[in-house]
Amino acid sequence: MLTLLEFSKQIANLKKEKKYSEAISYFEKNKNEFTKEQIANNEYIVSDILTCLRQLNNLDEGFQFLNTYGIEIKEGQKERILSAYGWLLWALYKAKNDKKIISSTEDDFTEVKYEKNEVEDLDFKKSELIEKIETLITILNQLESDFTKTLLSNLFMIVLKTEKKKAIPNWKVINEFCNKINLEKLSKECSIIKVEQKGQLKDMELASDFENWYAFKTKALEKLCKWEECFNLSKEALEKIKKFHHSNDVWFLRRIALSKKNLGNTEDAIKELQSILKKKHEWFIKKELAELYFEKGDVDLALKEAIDAIKNSKKLEYKVDLLYLLGKILSEKKQLELSFKHFSLSKLIRQSEKWKVPQKLLEELRKFTFPEIQKSDFEKLKNELQKYWQSYEVFPIYNDDKHIESSNIDIKGEVVKILHDNERGKDGFIKYNGREYYFSVFPDFHSISKIAVGTKVFFEIKQAADGKRKKAKIKKVID
Repeated sequence: MLTLLEFSKQIANLKKEKKYSEAISYFEKNKNEFTKEQIANNEYIVSDILTCLRQLNNLDEGFQFLNTYGIEIKEGQKERILSAYGWLLWALYKAKNDKKIISSTEDDFTEVKYEKNEVEDLDFKKSELIEKIETLITILNQLESDFTKTLLSNLFMIVLKTEKKKAIPNWKVINEFCNKINLEKLSKECSIIKVEQKGQLKDMELASDFENWYAFKTKALEKLCKWEECFNLSKEALEKIKKFHHSNDVWFLRRIALSKKNLGNTEDAIKELQSILKKKHEWFIKKELAELYFEKGDVDLALKEAIDAIKNSKKLEYKVDLLYLLGKILSEKKQLELSFKHFSLSKLIRQSEKWKVPQKLLEELRKFTFPEIQKSDFEKLKNELQKYWQSYEVFPIYNDDKHIESSNIDIKGEVVKILHDNERGKDGFIKYNGREYYFSVFPDFHSISKIAVGTKVFFEIKQAADGKRKKAKIKKVID
């Protein structure tokens, strides 16, 4: 007569030899030799059968097996069973999602680089599968073995990475899922994957689970406009993470800036974004800077940053909100036809992509008396505005030195006087907006031979060494 121990060992041996079908057939043939309670109470049989069914991709049968034998997933359940059940959940979640989302590519681990058409209502119903995963994670948080830590890591990454990559991420679900994770249980170790770059496979070090938790959590808080918590956690991330990957340090700094903006500290937010742009020259950061300038009434600076952002090589379809911002800025500058055309292009792109046209955009368009631009004129309108952006003089005129200095920009002027031209270099005056500024360059300045009366230059204004006067510093000679 077959004993339960012999029954269990034979299943284990077949599983070890990767004879998964034979193991299931053996179980089916001999299961009636034992009661359901005997099978359900044997953690080895239960975990091995779940593993074999998973390996055979018979995932639904795995869950049916649990129901048939009344095996509950709860606190106090054997760790071996919890682990086998967890991997079954992992496999089912993977099977229900696009494999392209699950595969590891470099882009999977980088920040979103463009705007997407995200709906405002984030209160979606959580899927039953995610609820089951969350229930299991709550139990796994109380366990200490390496096996459960590996499972926890895989469940954590597959859910968050997949949800983030969806066309319309449910940031509320992502935020709540992060709350289920015990941060202290997450590994701080980094792994290496192979990625293809220009036809060659190269090693890429990935962020740890610990770093990824902060990245996902703070992004969700940003999307949900929970600014105080976003600010505090982003600062905490910068303090606790020793080595950053995929420019996460920049993204944490950006979220600190956006939090300051939305908590009412516009000046600090501007300084933060200006600092970030020195490290990461991304168009959407320039857009956010343009929004801040526009809010504080610096329309010229807002226009400069917005046009610099729109000229970036990223697809125009991703910049519908930037086009709206340009429409608002140009309206404020009384350039009404240009304003109307930017609003119209934003609308036409949304319609072309079958995205919702926001009410605020429709209201702006109603303010104009220009005839509506038809879909058939889309390419003509886009080409016209692209020419405008390329020809736009990105160095606006300001009426006071303080404004120029605080904006930290280069300005365009003309050399109107040369005082000295000798072995010590050249000096003289540059004229800008009706005023003259003293300049000097050393003999090793890269374009010194081109500096003469009438030369156009880009320069910035700095405080002179004596602290009493302003001095122009030439940055570039305009050929």
